[in-house]
Amino acid sequence: MPAASLVLFARTPVLGAVKTRLCPPLTPDGALALYVGFLEDAARVYAGSAQWSPVLAALPEPDDAVLARLFCPPWRRSRQVGPDLGARLVAAFEAERARGAPAVLAVGSDHPALGAALIARAFASLREGCDAAVVPAEDGGYCAIALGNRAEPRLVFGGVPWSTPDVLAATLGRLDGAGLSTRVLEAAYDVDRAEDLDRLRRDLARRDPAGSDFPRATAEALARLDRAEVS
Repeated sequence: MPAASLVLFARTPVLGAVKTRLCPPLTPDGALALYVGFLEDAARVYAGSAQWSPVLAALPEPDDAVLARLFCPPWRRSRQVGPDLGARLVAAFEAERARGAPAVLAVGSDHPALGAALIARAFASLREGCDAAVVPAEDGGYCAIALGNRAEPRLVFGGVPWSTPDVLAATLGRLDGAGLSTRVLEAAYDVDRAEDLDRLRRDLARRDPAGSDFPRATAEALARLDRAEVS
């Protein structure tokens, strides 16, 4: 039986095009270095399971040299397709279903502290009979969403008010309106704004650096940025 699919949504790491809301306090070079750390951690942490097949969905260029280096096999690389996030999610879910995946999960690249254990719980929720599982983001969106084959991606993602605080509520409403069961897991957080950097620092300080899903590349990039700031 084909494995479930984990699809990581990411942007090609281009100077001045990623993590722009972190500038200031970061410079564009610093924001790029931190985002590459996010990607390096995601490539390692989310590839390390026999429960799913990992796929990078990049915008705009999945064959960028940095992405090709980080997302080598077992990763597959693909290009995000569609005019907005909803359309791109639909395309990614439908592509993986066409390959025979019994379940598909999409996860973003903006939350380096989101570990593989919570992703595994989302997939487990589907195996236990739920039609969908969601890892909320504290800003009203979500960090990850998993759908079983009863959930129609066009119904779930079409017409959602993306980039607003209503994303999660609208998505849950669509799932509920279709008679689909959803498990909402504990919330995680994005690293998008200056205050998120302080939260990330506190989070990393509490975690075990030897843990299998500790975001080492992110921690190292953040430490280099902090040292540069005081030097």
